[in-house]
Amino acid sequence: MDSALAPGFPLYHRVAAELERAMTEGSLRTGDRLPSVRQLCQQHAISASTATLAYRWLENRALVEARPKSGYFVAARHAALPEPELDTRMSRAGFVTPDDVTREFLLGADDPLAAPSFRCVPARTLLPEGKLRHLSARLNRLHPEYASQYEMKGSTALRQEIARRSVHAGLRLRPENIIVTNGGTEALVIALRAAAKAGDTIALESPTYWMLLEIVRSLGMRSIEIPTHPRDGLSIEALDLATREPGAIRACVVIPNFHNPLGCLMPVEYKRRLVALAAQRGVTLIETDIYGETHFGDERPPALKAFDTTDDVILCSAFTKTVAPGYRVGWMAPGRHFAAVQSLKFHTSCAGAALQQEVIAEFMRDGGYDHHMRKLRAAMRAQCERMIDAVTRYFPEGCRLSRPQGGYMLWIELPKAVSSRKVFEIGRREHIGLVPGATFSCSDRFDHFIRIHYAEPWSLLLEANLKRLGQIVAGLAAGVAIEQDRRSAAGHPLAGRVSPHV
Repeated sequence: MDSALAPGFPLYHRVAAELERAMTEGSLRTGDRLPSVRQLCQQHAISASTATLAYRWLENRALVEARPKSGYFVAARHAALPEPELDTRMSRAGFVTPDDVTREFLLGADDPLAAPSFRCVPARTLLPEGKLRHLSARLNRLHPEYASQYEMKGSTALRQEIARRSVHAGLRLRPENIIVTNGGTEALVIALRAAAKAGDTIALESPTYWMLLEIVRSLGMRSIEIPTHPRDGLSIEALDLATREPGAIRACVVIPNFHNPLGCLMPVEYKRRLVALAAQRGVTLIETDIYGETHFGDERPPALKAFDTTDDVILCSAFTKTVAPGYRVGWMAPGRHFAAVQSLKFHTSCAGAALQQEVIAEFMRDGGYDHHMRKLRAAMRAQCERMIDAVTRYFPEGCRLSRPQGGYMLWIELPKAVSSRKVFEIGRREHIGLVPGATFSCSDRFDHFIRIHYAEPWSLLLEANLKRLGQIVAGLAAGVAIEQDRRSAAGHPLAGRVSPHV
């Protein structure tokens, strides 16, 4: 249940929240006439004063408008914020160096009071905890041997279910070609080790998932950041340029479906071109498709590996973002790298927890997974719309906003003079979960960006925190402007430059 409907909130809030939800889900559209105060009283068994308070609350938030002698109508939405633009700069190949802001982010990631939270996973209320608990108890009772055995390639039943469902991603996987891993991170580590060695250069999207930067650093590999569009994904033209020298790049890691942090979806034709280019240049593609099942549209987007004719795409995925983060169950389809991956898996962790793998296999087999994913996708789509609407209303002029078609995250560009590190520092103190853009690159080019996620049910607290976040951004932007004006008026030698301490 939306916490705005919880019994602890005033009655008029609960009535207003129901009307707002109808607007978000499309039952009520811009310009539609709302029930009269009298009709609202009859529908909800409330007093006229309560109905009036509900409409005033919605009116104060610019969701409805009162027209003299006509009643209340759904207000026009605020003009959409523009999308962030593509940063076409490409970094030189070099060794990744850890950033202090990443360490600070990790220190605050476990804050239980943060709304939104720092961790980009669905809220517990959106995960199938009850169903998994029931399956776990039953399987543990019927098969106590799961606690004392393991398979290096992973559960046969799970690999069969993964192979069966792979057709939805345009694949034809066989169970024997799949290896189960301890989460998606282990899959990425093994994939990189199978495709490259220390000192080799890896092409990464820019921005990219912060953990990838850490993995590349830990393996002693070099990275080169390829410009990535907030809507269409990695720039194939830039990768073409970076790979013209034979052997310059050993592998390329991409998140083509609902990228982290951009949320972008690579068009099908771009996927074909990317796979063809990589094959031509001898570059192994490492694809993480962990968000592929979270599409808002009717059809699941295909994986890159669906267009792989040389068997050189290593597909990595996991159930940690959709079903059970704590189970740590991931998987790989390594293609021609299978033998190397199998050996690396054995020497890395040998095997995984059998019971958790069997539970997920049964969850997929009995239809629970499909039912859960339909509900999760619907919830994410509605929550995404509410988050976009809130950011549009509360963030200052000069901001830009991604338009994801799936996944859990929004990528927000702030006015260029506003440091995401400062926004993060203030937000963390006030229990507002966000990730500064500097975390997603080895350069400072994304220091005026932030990532927030919509993987939690909407609540009054969440809305209040987003409003406060907009105020923080506006305050920092105004502070920079005031400082620049002061220097200009005083003829300061640094006039026009932004103070690093603002």
